[in-house]
Amino acid sequence: MQVLVLRFDYKLSTKLEQDSKDLHIASSRGKETPLPPHISLFTFEQTNPVILNERVKIWSDKQKQLSISLSSLGFFKQKGAFFVAPVVTKEIETFHRELFSLIMDLHTNEISPYLPGKWVPHSTLIKNVPLTVWGPLFQRAGLSFEPVTGKAVALECWTVVNGSAQTEWTHFLK
Repeated sequence: MQVLVLRFDYKLSTKLEQDSKDLHIASSRGKETPLPPHISLFTFEQTNPVILNERVKIWSDKQKQLSISLSSLGFFKQKGAFFVAPVVTKEIETFHRELFSLIMDLHTNEISPYLPGKWVPHSTLIKNVPLTVWGPLFQRAGLSFEPVTGKAVALECWTVVNGSAQTEWTHFLK
């Protein structure tokens, strides 16, 4: 599976990595290695990363870094996932919509949660949390969560296999 993601600046990434690590330790899963902090934009089942790169390179080379203000802590019960969510700004929505217009024929899943209008931008801190620890872990996360700001500085394509990501390419935003 290929995933297009937004990557954060060093300071924001470091903060989110620490928050994720704290939750993994608190849930007795400290030895797991989560994916690097990111916001997923789109997923693809069997798309050649070279084709994705060709589609987005010229456009992405003109894109500016996006201001990110992570102000909310949330939970997806379907995946037992805790996440932080940014304030959804016009620039984030425009970035997502314009990117979709370049790759929409490759992103074929009509019920995808990544489609414009359905997409919930977020950065996962921990997923697959057992039902028995949802409450205590969310309480812990809520007590330690502080809103944080930073920048989305790169668009990346990852190939994800068995929960591990390999970076196929990176385009740094201006």
